[in-house]
Amino acid sequence: MPVWGEAPFPPYPEGRLVPFPPSDARNRDPWTQHHTKRDQNKMYSILHDLNQKPEPFPRYTTDTLWTDPWIAQQMLKTHLDQGTDLASRRFRTIDGTVGWFERKIGLSGKKVCDLGCGPGLYATRMAARGAQVIGVDFSTVSLSYARSEATSRNLDIEYRPADYLTDDLPGEQDIVSLIYCDFCTLSPKKRRTLLKRIKGMLKPGGAFVFDVSTTPQFAERREVVTYARRPMGDFWSPDDHFGFQTTFLYDEEKIALDRYLIVGPERQFEIFNWIQYFDPETISEELREAGLVIEEKLSVRTGEPWTPEADELALISRA
Repeated sequence: MPVWGEAPFPPYPEGRLVPFPPSDARNRDPWTQHHTKRDQNKMYSILHDLNQKPEPFPRYTTDTLWTDPWIAQQMLKTHLDQGTDLASRRFRTIDGTVGWFERKIGLSGKKVCDLGCGPGLYATRMAARGAQVIGVDFSTVSLSYARSEATSRNLDIEYRPADYLTDDLPGEQDIVSLIYCDFCTLSPKKRRTLLKRIKGMLKPGGAFVFDVSTTPQFAERREVVTYARRPMGDFWSPDDHFGFQTTFLYDEEKIALDRYLIVGPERQFEIFNWIQYFDPETISEELREAGLVIEEKLSVRTGEPWTPEADELALISRA
């Protein structure tokens, strides 16, 4: 899923957006004229910057989505919402994915590390099939839910709060999984770092199982500019707020950026949601450079051989 975060802008007086006074007041009051023009210029600069296309991956904003107390709770609700695939795939799809994990690589008795495990939707199912699972995520809200689910199901799962790009990770794993296109949110440099770390986690012959967004999906994307009041209800904030979104496409690199500006009475922040799209050749090359060999290319939903019509591409690779 997307990587997000916060970038505060210079505050308005007393932390509030200043409403424009009536036109007759502006005409009468030089102080008001000055400050109204200042606020107009500031808002113009903010919106102008929002619509400037940046170079790919200059900025990450992961922390807000997963660590902001309010948004992290909304993310958990979205993970569990069976009416949408926005944060996690629906449970029936996850059941099918873990089912082909079992058929293709086996789970019973295997040591498995699920990177970016979130609320444990895959980890719980793998443990129920006999795997010895460690889940890694830096959302304490999601991990709290995952632990409670493991306890209620009497499953022995270890959940670690950690950033898989920088923190210590377990070794001697039979399987490392990274599901729902987390890999696609990373820059080329971060992807190289992560693949090197994953290779070091695996036993000789161990499997790295993950999925990526594909170039046929990129072809369906469009550049858009939108604005709305409370565009996702209370997702971003329980308070009143306005949301601006600009989507940029990078045709040569096959990258999309959904850039958001959220403006409330006491707070404003930006979200950068990067997605790298792959074809089988480009992802194979990145794995080869990391010393990993692709064993199978599959539909993430069915475990059948992947075709361009199959949406995301799942890969089983070996160390």
